[in-house]
Amino acid sequence: MFGCDQTVTLTHLHYDGDADRDVSEETTLTGVSWYGQAKTAVDSTGLHAARVYKCRIPESAAPAGLDIAPGDKITCGTVTATVLDVHDNRGPRAPHWYVEAS
Repeated sequence: MFGCDQTVTLTHLHYDGDADRDVSEETTLTGVSWYGQAKTAVDSTGLHAARVYKCRIPESAAPAGLDIAPGDKITCGTVTATVLDVHDNRGPRAPHWYVEAS
């Protein structure tokens, strides 16, 4: 996949029922694409702005059983963002996961 030259760390959060506690698992992924984009909206309360980060993880860069969910954290360089949505695009052409975070 074109432009996949970044390294990110994914922190997956989940509940361990046996231990009755929250657990975080970190996975470092190399060979992904990452970029930020400013999003703005205007409504009756004024102008609102946010930074949205987009990460494409090629299937070849992900370990077997990779688990990504909204609420997880994703870090690239000095930027850490919360995963908002995950799209499973592992079709026949350029299979990858598309992650949106803010």
